[in-house]
Amino acid sequence: MSTPTLALGIAAPVLAPALGAVAALAVDAVTPRRRLPALVVGALALTLSLVASVVLRLRAAGGGEIATLCFADDPALAVADPPGLVASDCLMRVDGPGALLQTLAAAAGLAVLALLARARGLPTEGPDGRAHADPGVEVALLLATVTGATVVAVAHDLGTWLVGLELATLPIVALAVLRGGTRDSGALNLVTTSIASFAVAVVGAGLWVTATGSIRLGGAASWAPGQEELLRPVLTLGIVLLVAAVGFKLSLVPFHAWAPTTYPRAGVEVTLLLASVSTVAALGGLTAVVRGAVSVHAAVQPALSVLAVLSMLLGAVLALRASDPLRLIAWSGVTQGGWVLAPLVAADTAAAIGYLAVYVVAVVAALAVVAALSVDGPRSLEDDRGLLRRRPLHAAVLTLALLTLAGLPPGVAGLLAKFLALRPLADQGLWWVALPAVVAAVVGLAVYLRWVALVLRPEEGPRAPEDVDTTATVIAVVSGLVLLAATLAPVVLLGAGTT
Repeated sequence: MSTPTLALGIAAPVLAPALGAVAALAVDAVTPRRRLPALVVGALALTLSLVASVVLRLRAAGGGEIATLCFADDPALAVADPPGLVASDCLMRVDGPGALLQTLAAAAGLAVLALLARARGLPTEGPDGRAHADPGVEVALLLATVTGATVVAVAHDLGTWLVGLELATLPIVALAVLRGGTRDSGALNLVTTSIASFAVAVVGAGLWVTATGSIRLGGAASWAPGQEELLRPVLTLGIVLLVAAVGFKLSLVPFHAWAPTTYPRAGVEVTLLLASVSTVAALGGLTAVVRGAVSVHAAVQPALSVLAVLSMLLGAVLALRASDPLRLIAWSGVTQGGWVLAPLVAADTAAAIGYLAVYVVAVVAALAVVAALSVDGPRSLEDDRGLLRRRPLHAAVLTLALLTLAGLPPGVAGLLAKFLALRPLADQGLWWVALPAVVAAVVGLAVYLRWVALVLRPEEGPRAPEDVDTTATVIAVVSGLVLLAATLAPVVLLGAGTT
């Protein structure tokens, strides 16, 4: 086996937040309880990761393999090459969709970091006597989460896949505890979900290795066992379990119960981290599994179909009952997770990643508006009645985000994302998934338009404008501008499928 090679430029989206997490802890040890140094380290690390991932996406558009961490002749990666294809020996391989996932993770991480920075004036001890977290610890946890999301987006072996997936979740549990305590933060739900999903993933990984004899995660590894009658059921069961493990992270039905209970209790910062960075990691893990299932995709397709249909329909229906913005976004995440999964039923990973890109930007915009208006405490949907007259800028961004999620103009990016998600289903005749998706889209209109109607409806009586948070407002405006850019140039988020 030859010595592995590591190209720093290719690994930069992963290395920058990883090294930044270590640096944030070191800076916090030197300058304890000072927020600014740790925040500067976090901002630099995430900015470097963002720039590097954008550069990789541009490079990937030119074609050719962009890979690093290559282990030539490693027996653990040995597979029988499929006809006409030579399997790569590299553990990290970047293509356009993978680089887009890394970009989303880094950009969302910057948004969360900005919200964490708002606590600059917090005392070192809260009114309950519980000490607030060291700034360096919070920044390090955030950077660790982004590291997990960026590595799982380009991972092509089971070891890196498993570590990256858990690294994108466990730090959020710690951050939820540090921000809100174990009783009311939803941290117990998160840690229970994480343990259960990891256990399922380990069993699935074991079955994969049993069937393929390799830790390589990809179609090249699954091709040979997919042709053998005795190994095909083992491989199929392993893939189904890996999908179920990621289903917990993506809050797909029936693995969704943690989301509507955790989102309203974890705080806007943790909720934003879960809805963006953690979701990006989940889809990165799911696309790797679907690509690896190419030889047995027909056998796995029913399981993917059931998860997608149940998530789209149940999430949309239960979102109709939500009166809390964060709970509504949690149920919205369930139905949107079904939409993300739908094109994967047809093995179209590019459409799934494009849909997620639009969803992440829209949900960041909506949550940023909620954070900006929550200076005086938690809000209900009814508090947004007449928001257009009181806070027109916030109302405009929130309306654009909600219409994008609904797939209505002027949220054209959302409409195109839904079209691209449905297209591969129609092309392959998968109407048992496409038709329920249309029904879920109609129910979703009622979900999002109910909120939009409150924003546009006149107030019942005179009311003073709410105090607003400037940092969250800037995040909301930037996210809204990205949505507008995606409307004018859909390729920004949806990729080559729109060109």
